[in-house]
Amino acid sequence: MDTVTEKLVELSKTFFEWLWVSHNNITITQESDTIYRVQLQSDDSHILIWPHGKNLESITHIFALIFSKNVGKHCRVHVEVNDYLAKKDEKLLAFIQSKIDGVQKSGNKVILPFFWAYERKKIHSFVSEFNNSVYTKSEWEGNERRIHICKRDIPISIDIDGEDI
Repeated sequence: MDTVTEKLVELSKTFFEWLWVSHNNITITQESDTIYRVQLQSDDSHILIWPHGKNLESITHIFALIFSKNVGKHCRVHVEVNDYLAKKDEKLLAFIQSKIDGVQKSGNKVILPFFWAYERKKIHSFVSEFNNSVYTKSEWEGNERRIHICKRDIPISIDIDGEDI
């Protein structure tokens, strides 16, 4: 374990003790040079997550600032409590898959509700990696920004000579 990861482990333990949150099994994973994932199990997950992950977003932001200050460089930190984010991603991708299926059946585009930039990136990636019959595009700005899932036009080729007909 490198020194940055060791420091992250110690900071994680101290941080969650300061919050008076019971925790166990803290695991640190370095996803890239400046991105770390902190995974923990907690009986107090309801305090850490709160409805729709509002507390988790705030806690993650504050923890990332504290961590960046302690290691002397800007780092991105994802805090995962009891696999909440993984389950949230599964639900999101199942929702998107249902919309893709609807677009494929009807041929009509679907405009999704508002998603934050990070979720929009996941949606665009999911659709582009796993489906060739539809594509996504984002339109509008700010809180009005929406993803459109559209059916891809498949070009019809006609053999002019008539040899393959």
